[in-house]
Amino acid sequence: MRVPGGFGRLDLWSNESVKRAFFKFAIIFAGWTLLAVLLAGSNAIYRATVGVPTGFLANLRTSLVDYWIWAALTPIIFFLAQRFPFKRESWAGTTALHFVFYLALTLAHEVLAQLFRLPDYVPASYHGSVLWLRLISSLYNDLWMYWPAIVIWSMIEYYQRYREGDMRTAKLKEQLTRAELQALRNQLHPHFLFNTLNSVASLMHEDVDAADDMLGDLSLLLRAYLTESDAQEIELRQEIGLLETYIRIQKRRFEDRLTAVLDVPEELLDAAVPALLLQPLVENSIIHGIAPRALPGKVRVTARRDGKMLRLEVADDGIGLPDHHAERIGLSNTRSRLRQLFADRCTFEMTNANGGGVVVKIGIPLRFLRAEIKPGRDNFGRDNDTNSGGGRRTVSTPSDSVVTEGR
Repeated sequence: MRVPGGFGRLDLWSNESVKRAFFKFAIIFAGWTLLAVLLAGSNAIYRATVGVPTGFLANLRTSLVDYWIWAALTPIIFFLAQRFPFKRESWAGTTALHFVFYLALTLAHEVLAQLFRLPDYVPASYHGSVLWLRLISSLYNDLWMYWPAIVIWSMIEYYQRYREGDMRTAKLKEQLTRAELQALRNQLHPHFLFNTLNSVASLMHEDVDAADDMLGDLSLLLRAYLTESDAQEIELRQEIGLLETYIRIQKRRFEDRLTAVLDVPEELLDAAVPALLLQPLVENSIIHGIAPRALPGKVRVTARRDGKMLRLEVADDGIGLPDHHAERIGLSNTRSRLRQLFADRCTFEMTNANGGGVVVKIGIPLRFLRAEIKPGRDNFGRDNDTNSGGGRRTVSTPSDSVVTEGR
């Protein structure tokens, strides 16, 4: 058939909503049919037990016709249940309304039963309306036809709302976590970029090769920052690789005043960690723990397996936390992201260390990501060519500036 307005041919049988409606009715029809067969079988067993002819086929026909009438009425019941749902504030009125619907559908059922000549007990002494007698005699039985259907629909509706609520919550949580990751990226860029460029400008007059190396590291780090990715978790090896690059830049700024130790076992390098988890913590240790004092300082990053948990720790020997301190945006963002990703399955603790400085301890569920190295790229997503360093004259290895243990 053609639909006005130039929408082309409409094949009703290919319409998904029509297919779903027929599928639902088929389930309803099959359910009522099964109940009819069980009823006829139960009656046959009872009759055989008491020594009366079973009459199974006749009983089966009667039960099928009777229950198929209710199968035809069930979509109406479901419609009424959807149109007039039970709510806490109006349950009494809704119950009364559905009682009226129950009486109306009981009458419809008995009218159709009489049209199909379904048998019913009529005493010889009764001379009134047979329909009225059928209606009176079936009020109790039909009560167990209408109300269970209402309850079943209400349970299905409640379950669907529960599922939709869970899906909306999960989607909102994902959007919030993604927004927090983007906010973290935006927060990391400006001051770090300006400080690094100022250091490069100073080195250009003293050590051109060192300035060239610093620009190369900065380009690698910015590439990782600016790459748009929705991945909330990466391998620990990737996080450590970015952290090594970041620490090399900071070491050139602080010269001999900064020592960094990364203690990460080889078997944990494929562990999944939230992207940009460690760098804000290390940055906080360097900027707020070591930089304010004249003495050299050390930052130590460790990873340990603790049963089904991955324990990460960032410790420094800097000035420590004051008695009254406000949590900075990087730390509060990290805490919030962990809560969004892992709920109550994670821990985050920041305290003053016994020997001075600050220690941050994180615990997250331990799971491993399969390493996937794309052709032409390394584990850190960098191009495997000699020009990927942005024209660097020399390339520093991690051991040039970072003491790496356990690898």
